[in-house]
Amino acid sequence: MAFYPNRQLTHLASSISVLAITIGLVAGQSATQISLAQTVVNGVGASTVNPLFAGLKTLYPNITYSPVGSGAGLTAFFTQTPPSGTPGPISFAASDDPVAGTETVSGGRGSYVQVPVIGVGITLAYNASGLTIPAGGIKLSRASYCGILNGSITNWNNTSISADNGGAIIAILPIKVVHRTDSSGSTFVLTSHLNSACKPAATPGIPAADVWKKGAGTTVSWPSTFIGASGGGGVATAIATTKGAIGYVDSATRLSKSLPAAVLRNKSGNYTAPSTSAITEALLGGTIVKYGANPNNRLIRIDNLNDPTRPLAYPISTATYFLFYDIYSDASIASGIKTLITLALGSAGDTFVTSLGYAPLPAPIKTVSTGVVNTCVNTVYGTSPCTP
Repeated sequence: MAFYPNRQLTHLASSISVLAITIGLVAGQSATQISLAQTVVNGVGASTVNPLFAGLKTLYPNITYSPVGSGAGLTAFFTQTPPSGTPGPISFAASDDPVAGTETVSGGRGSYVQVPVIGVGITLAYNASGLTIPAGGIKLSRASYCGILNGSITNWNNTSISADNGGAIIAILPIKVVHRTDSSGSTFVLTSHLNSACKPAATPGIPAADVWKKGAGTTVSWPSTFIGASGGGGVATAIATTKGAIGYVDSATRLSKSLPAAVLRNKSGNYTAPSTSAITEALLGGTIVKYGANPNNRLIRIDNLNDPTRPLAYPISTATYFLFYDIYSDASIASGIKTLITLALGSAGDTFVTSLGYAPLPAPIKTVSTGVVNTCVNTVYGTSPCTP
């Protein structure tokens, strides 16, 4: 399905009602299982899941989440040093960029666990002001969006963009690309895709000027003419206030800000919008990998998502990962962490996360994540680390 510019975020009250039903489905619903409502649980990391925690805040007023970016969030998680202006101690982190597995935790927290929890699309959202938008939204072929993000396509009247949209001229207007300035998992996901898709081997006939040569990372060297902004919310705001702008922002933030998103051509040659079903299709083609040491196989990541091959897959898709410790000094915090992740992975919660612009994980990935969570969240210092 296409995302239209006037599509609005589902009413929060309705979403919260769905989540309340989800809570009722959590096994046993004991006092400790729902203790997240009474216990302060501090999270940091990816801005992609900020809309999720904004919704959860209504049910759990004592949960805090600081969308400082994946890079800063992971640093805070491993060092137990909250970023300036954010509360501590840190209870968990979220990242769109899975950890290497060699990192260590300070502060007597034992080891750590990483599980994918939710599916997200990295969209190319744009400012519709002054643009002539075809029915179904603006389409961008691989050569077109590679060229835009490489800085070689600089005006909306470019012939490649026109050809993507049946010969229509979208506008005679300079393209203003907005990018993240902070260390960002969204940047990592996007550039990992560009590093795969914007190459002659993956996109035959791609113009030399559009070939991506900047590599992949949480930060890259963007053209000086691009506009920088911090956080997904900052990018969304810059897009909304800049005529001719296009930039990368996660599917949930894009939806919450009511920004239209380009319909992108995937590896199979099909144009796909960043819908729930298209993101899930991409994840279905991923490979579940257990890795890490001390002890082994406690970290879960999804590989083979850089350029999805399934026919209906949205091409820039990822899983957002939650990281938590396997040893907590407060049993209620450990129970709250377990409840939080169980709710996000639960079947009734699928409607809630979908309403926010995310995609539920496919069942095989959920099964692995849930198994690790159930095994690895202990409650007191001194408990032996889990061995999934």
